[in-house]
Amino acid sequence: MRLIIAYKFVKAVLMIGLALWFTVDPEAAYSFGQHVAYELVEARPLLVRIGNWLHGHLTEQVIERSALVAWLDGTTTALEGLLLLLGKPWGEWLVTINLSLFLPFEVYELIHKPGVGKAIVLLLNAAIVVYLLYARLLPVHRARSGRTPPAG
Repeated sequence: MRLIIAYKFVKAVLMIGLALWFTVDPEAAYSFGQHVAYELVEARPLLVRIGNWLHGHLTEQVIERSALVAWLDGTTTALEGLLLLLGKPWGEWLVTINLSLFLPFEVYELIHKPGVGKAIVLLLNAAIVVYLLYARLLPVHRARSGRTPPAG
């Protein structure tokens, strides 16, 4: 659970930082994105397609929309981390439901555009969902079956 909480807070800080950058200086974010696209095209033949795609799809409007998404994601991730840190059971349910909603999309993406990164993200998110479901449902199952957890 500590690892999940740490992940949530690190992700929240990164997303809110990205949101701040995109909001405060979208022109710099756009220029940086274009620079990355150029470097990818020049770096390796494998990365040319990624660089060309990024160059063709990155616009100032995309930066603005990305800022909104980053604000939303950073804020909800921070809230989830806080609820988990405070030990709120419904915080675990919120994280579980939130992650579960994205699993079908991650599976679809992995099937249609396989990649190691996508597989790792899918496995991590699925493992967190399974762990949180287990942690939430095991006490309910024990209570219904009349078994008590071992003292410890």
